Amino acid sequence: MFNVYSESWSEQQIFDLAEELVGKKLGDLDKSGWLKRKKDKGSIGNMIQSDFFGIPANSIKGADFEHHHIELKVTPILKKKKVGYSSKERLVLGMINYMEDYQIPFEESIVNKKAQSMLLIFYLHEENKPVEEFKIIKTARFQFPKHDEPQVRLDYQTIIDKIQLGEAHEISEKQQKIMGASTKGQGKGKDLVKQRFSIEKAKSRAYSYKVGYMSAYFRNLVTPEQVEHIHVPPQKGFLDTVTETLDKYVGKTDEEIKFDLQKEVIGKSSLFNLIGFMFGLTGENLNHTEEFLKEGYAIKTVRNRLERRDNQDMSFPNIDFTEIANDEFEESTWYGWFAETKYILTVWEEYEKDKNRFVGYTTWVPDDELINVASELYSRIKNMIITDSITVEIDEEKGKHGRWSDDLPGGKADYPPFQIRPKGSGKSVFVTLPNGLILKKKSLYINKEYIREFSL
Repeated sequence: MFNVYSESWSEQQIFDLAEELVGKKLGDLDKSGWLKRKKDKGSIGNMIQSDFFGIPANSIKGADFEHHHIELKVTPILKKKKVGYSSKERLVLGMINYMEDYQIPFEESIVNKKAQSMLLIFYLHEENKPVEEFKIIKTARFQFPKHDEPQVRLDYQTIIDKIQLGEAHEISEKQQKIMGASTKGQGKGKDLVKQRFSIEKAKSRAYSYKVGYMSAYFRNLVTPEQVEHIHVPPQKGFLDTVTETLDKYVGKTDEEIKFDLQKEVIGKSSLFNLIGFMFGLTGENLNHTEEFLKEGYAIKTVRNRLERRDNQDMSFPNIDFTEIANDEFEESTWYGWFAETKYILTVWEEYEKDKNRFVGYTTWVPDDELINVASELYSRIKNMIITDSITVEIDEEKGKHGRWSDDLPGGKADYPPFQIRPKGSGKSVFVTLPNGLILKKKSLYINKEYIREFSL
């Protein structure tokens, strides 16, 4: 399996050899102990580069396959039963240089150059499983879709404009759609760097393809027949289409909307599924359509019940402790939820028991303060995992599986407005931490009081 890259290789040979990786476990590829040292994405990339392709791992600036000007990028993919494949994190292209990049046109930028010369290796990240068990599921020559180029040019220019105005410290990746300026560094003021046209220091950032864009790219690569779309007329654009669609149903009850659409929806996610039908979908999760992914938007439902004490907190997917143990916050799914995503909150009022009226919608963009709190909570859990300081207590006389408690942070007062608490019931609610400790599966929530400040 071991190869030694050289100038004599053909370009096609590189991509052909990469195909041999598909189906292999990361643990089986690790011949030099990379995963024993550290199990993050950087170590995985270095392992494949050195142990498979025979290229010494180093930090020298330039392409990994230097004779062919091809860069190797390793990136994790998630797979969920109801939504299919999605990218776990953004794809970093290279650091933004505030002192020089303002002089570089798009054609000469690393953003454009790397779009033509990347070998992507995708591995399946499985929730709460050992990294060594992750399998490589796809390799590809990155070929930038031509129809996305105008938007990437525009995204690049928004970053350059800020640098030229001496406002690099005001750059945010929410200002771009496909290619964002993601934070990259240690945080807490340790990653501030100089900029050319201002004495104020700016956060260290990197040019990156966003999580949503990489999700759409991978789906089109692997399961194009399963990619669903909402219809966006060219003359209207995405946001105009979304608002016009939702406006048609504001003021109507869920029963009236179901009658209008000739659809029947039941169950816990019935209101969310009803919104999908408003956009003409046939069962696909609206947030995983190509348009919502690329635009960086997601729909969330806020239901105001007759009894306000019955209102629910906003939930996010299960916490992946393997991810927290091995990945920094900026490479986590948490980062994608709050730093890269803008939310459209659809608000429903319960006017009779289990009967709801769609009263309107609003846009909520998580601010830096919320992102910082999420980062602190993530880092606290990470430190507890690494230092093996999580304790679990079980009262076996309580309930079917006993009453489980632990000392992970997560109460309302710990890191407001976030909570962490168990989700689900039965045997499937148990997870094993990287150190072998078993505890109840947990999910992240945002307090209902906080989220309703941003709804109607």
